[in-house]
Amino acid sequence: MSQELLTRLTSGSILLSGLTLLIGWLVIRRRRDDIRLHRRLMLTATALAAVFLVAYVYRWSVYGSKPFAGTGGWRSVYLAILLPHILLAIAVGPLALRMIYLAQSRRDFAAHRRLGRFTVPVWLFVSASGWVIYWLLYVKTF
Repeated sequence: MSQELLTRLTSGSILLSGLTLLIGWLVIRRRRDDIRLHRRLMLTATALAAVFLVAYVYRWSVYGSKPFAGTGGWRSVYLAILLPHILLAIAVGPLALRMIYLAQSRRDFAAHRRLGRFTVPVWLFVSASGWVIYWLLYVKTF
């Protein structure tokens, strides 16, 4: 698989993961009776995040990292977005798995909701900041 195709796969899957997550959150916030749709959307968001992770790790292992081409203020912006993105991205996987466990296995929806109040904004930040990082690395010309 080419580097360009892997880059498009990673950027597309994380964008779709974030959008699906947002829609799933909106569904449960607005229509509490549609739990099945919420579950399907959240599991789809999780599967898309998993596709991102596998494609990203594969791309990184085969092609390595792309150095940031910007300087000055752009470099500061890039690093200011990259650092929290990396730290929060590390946390999102275990948080998402815990939320799935609470909802699917334990059926502890109160704990699921409490954790979701923290996890959903973090996941959305990671998804959005990942797209900004992609834009800075692959689209923006310096």
